[in-house]
Amino acid sequence: MSIAVSAVVNPSRSLVAAVGGMCVAVALFAGMIGLGQIGELSDHSRLLVAGSCIIAAFFGFYQIVRTRKTFRIDISGIGQIRLEEYIVAGRFSSPAEAAKSEVVDLMPDSTIWPHLLLLRLRSEDKQITVLPILRDCIGGDDFRALSIACRWIAAQNSGAKNKQI
Repeated sequence: MSIAVSAVVNPSRSLVAAVGGMCVAVALFAGMIGLGQIGELSDHSRLLVAGSCIIAAFFGFYQIVRTRKTFRIDISGIGQIRLEEYIVAGRFSSPAEAAKSEVVDLMPDSTIWPHLLLLRLRSEDKQITVLPILRDCIGGDDFRALSIACRWIAAQNSGAKNKQI
């Protein structure tokens, strides 16, 4: 059985919507704190807490929007993972030339759930890339194949680690 998989992973719209919703909720609570509807704080403390919450909400949303990238993940039949980050020329254009392509290792603390893959990938220069993959990032069949391949690689890695002990 071959686990060879190739998939283009687009940024998840549902992840951006979930983080955006949480940031809006934090901003609403900050407004309620700032107006004195929640808590018994002095004016100075209330404005400080409300301002901090609003800054945290904007920073959180900025971070999730800033890190939206398209990746191509290729897994060979022997379990080698190649990750390519694409440069997108414009908002509505297709992925252009690959910016960087590197062989990465699946770290043991990656999360592989039925509807979410949170892959922590370490490159040869020890740089870690966290790749969240939800079902809306790729097609259903590609998601399933990628999930099975990642589970197989994780099992192989844990088996090799147990043999060394």
